[in-house]
Amino acid sequence: MNVENLLRETLADMADEQVPPPPARFLAHRPASRRGTALAAAVTVVALAMGGTIAVKTLSPEAGRPQAPVAARPEPQRMHQVTTDGGWRVTRLFDSLSRVTGQPADSFARAAEDGRALGLPPYAKGRLEGFAYPGTYRFADSATPAEILTGMVARFRETADELGLASRRAPRDVVIIASLVQAESPTEADMPKVARVIHNRLARGLQLKLDSPLLYGLGRNGGSITSEDTMRRSPYNTYRHRGLPPGPISNPGEAALKAALHPAEGSWLYFVLTDQKTGTLGFATSDKEYSELIRRVARTRLSG
Repeated sequence: MNVENLLRETLADMADEQVPPPPARFLAHRPASRRGTALAAAVTVVALAMGGTIAVKTLSPEAGRPQAPVAARPEPQRMHQVTTDGGWRVTRLFDSLSRVTGQPADSFARAAEDGRALGLPPYAKGRLEGFAYPGTYRFADSATPAEILTGMVARFRETADELGLASRRAPRDVVIIASLVQAESPTEADMPKVARVIHNRLARGLQLKLDSPLLYGLGRNGGSITSEDTMRRSPYNTYRHRGLPPGPISNPGEAALKAALHPAEGSWLYFVLTDQKTGTLGFATSDKEYSELIRRVARTRLSG
């Protein structure tokens, strides 16, 4: 008998009853009739909500157990997290991403070669250095090096838009100055004053004479500069060349970008690290003040 006829008979039986059937009729356990089994097989389904996916299972009339779902929620992907600090060079960034993802550092270096695919702004001139914005990033295990770096560039562009960087006459110079400020400032509080020193020296046509760009050009991450180093012909040697180095030397954060855009008011031309333990900078407006700072540092080291 088909389902339509079964339903018709059931409705007819109920219409013939003069009084409502007693509750026991429905509560008492009775063997399943042929009609009840057929109805259950015809109309029973189970819908399970799994996150955002609906999986529908049909009950088998023979086994009475759910069959395999016709739609299943995909397995959640493993997620990675990496935090980068302002002032990291791309070489350090690639090494860190390699450790987190297990992908070779060279794969990130190759991805960085296609600046257009990464969404770099035109004034980046195709170089990632300076435009991989520092911060905390989470990404799936399946993310490619290009996708990861693209996310960092997108964060830079978002910040740059908020700061109005693209509207500046020379936005690339701002990023270069910000990278110098990031490298030379022990604390964020010093950044606006360090930026002012750089702006003042550029305005007067003075050599910047900063260690950080020279070290970058030499491929070194730190250490002392020797008189021999200051004679190197590297384009990043600001002891030999006037003006800014040819490109950013690190990836600056928001505080350094803001300082480059809005340096503190002042006539300083020099800054010196006067206390390495506390990271204290001293600022000078003249050669005389600068010499005094140097003598003070010398006396402190002798007494220490």
